[in-house]
Amino acid sequence: MQERFIAAVDLGASKISLSVCNVVDGVAQVLHYREAESRGIRRGTIFNPKQVCEPLGRLIREAEEALDINIHEVVTAYPRWKVATDAVEESCQRSEPESFISEDEVTALKDSALTKFSAHIKPGTEIYGAVAQSYSTEDLFQAAEADVIGVTGGKFEGMYKVFSGAQKPVANIDKVMNELGIASYKFFVAEAVAETVLTSDEKEHGVALVEIGAGVTSVSVYHRGVLRFFDSFPFGGNSVTSDIHLECGIQEALAENIKLGFGSCMPDRLQSLGEKIIQIHDKRTGETQQLPVKYLAEIIGSRMREIANAALFLIGKSGYADSLRGGIVLTGGGAELLSASALFTELSGLPARVGFPHVSGISTDGCPEIQSLSGVSQLAMIALCRDREYINCAILKELDVPTAEPEPEPVPAEEEPVADTVFEPEPEKPVRTEVRKDDKPKKERKPGLFRRLTDGLTEVTGNLFDENIDKVKEENNNA
Repeated sequence: MQERFIAAVDLGASKISLSVCNVVDGVAQVLHYREAESRGIRRGTIFNPKQVCEPLGRLIREAEEALDINIHEVVTAYPRWKVATDAVEESCQRSEPESFISEDEVTALKDSALTKFSAHIKPGTEIYGAVAQSYSTEDLFQAAEADVIGVTGGKFEGMYKVFSGAQKPVANIDKVMNELGIASYKFFVAEAVAETVLTSDEKEHGVALVEIGAGVTSVSVYHRGVLRFFDSFPFGGNSVTSDIHLECGIQEALAENIKLGFGSCMPDRLQSLGEKIIQIHDKRTGETQQLPVKYLAEIIGSRMREIANAALFLIGKSGYADSLRGGIVLTGGGAELLSASALFTELSGLPARVGFPHVSGISTDGCPEIQSLSGVSQLAMIALCRDREYINCAILKELDVPTAEPEPEPVPAEEEPVADTVFEPEPEKPVRTEVRKDDKPKKERKPGLFRRLTDGLTEVTGNLFDENIDKVKEENNNA
């Protein structure tokens, strides 16, 4: 049984979240999910690495204490803002035209295209990833990757969309991780998010995925099962909160809670809720402010229309606006607003729905909050790394021991402690040994006269006592 851990970090403009997942034999179990207030991040990119270290470090320590593990690396996503898309073509002449095209050849052609592109990029640019658009041979034209494997041919061509961005935001991510003493894996998660919320039929027939984050809104267009277009603009849910904060004169934290609790994108669809009034009591001044729910919806609706129009502009820019039979799918925290999908349907004329995460092979029983729209990126990163066996972000603390114990160092001889008062032991008395002058041993002395008389008297009295005892025994026997 192979067991490993995946620690995913989502660096958002409104919150920073950390999830820890345990993977056993390809099945993932989310064990831990926590959020912290975001600091030092704007438009989905880090501008102050030092400020990010405090909340992220706290989340990592809490996860280590809760799960009794040591996290030494994390998985995170590349920024979604200012991502450039370039078309790259690459071809090769196969040495054995009659042999089947293998998966390794497909991978090698893609690596060759990335190498070719990296030689011509501007300084300060980093490649986020590449998506194959189609492959061709002499007998096959613009086929998918799954269809070209097993085909024969002498000339092998591939077309790719390469995504790149500025190197400075990526370097700031590395600075944060280095400050915390951990490593990081970075991925371009647009495809992973689509796998989390879209169905295979939607991607095949054409669909636009609009992810409304706090600081960035991105648009991904799929057609025939392949990511054809990706772009973003730098405003989202935080702009809606800021409008409520400025228009109503309340704190941003309270404005965020009111938006999530009573917010709607279309005032005309509120029905009975439009007659409600929210009373806001200020503890500092003691004043009470009244905010009609319908007026709140008008504030939110104005900004959400701006977001929807910007997203529809990017969909038109992709060139696939007339090929979206699957319509529009909304995800991200901004899609939680009431009537958000109805607003996109009204403005675009396309069917729209809210895409909640649905990932097979990932259990979230212990952390149901990750199943929300704001947790889509977390589940996408977990799904992306679940089958990558080389990623193991943490180890159990009891297993965090060195493989070979170091040889013990020689212990120096202990010195006798020096006391303040020294007690010297008494010298032993010398044993006298009498030696004759001629070094001959002494002769054994005979006992004296008194000793000989006493020994003889003891012997006589002992014999008399024994005779008396024998006489007494005979008399008793005769009787």
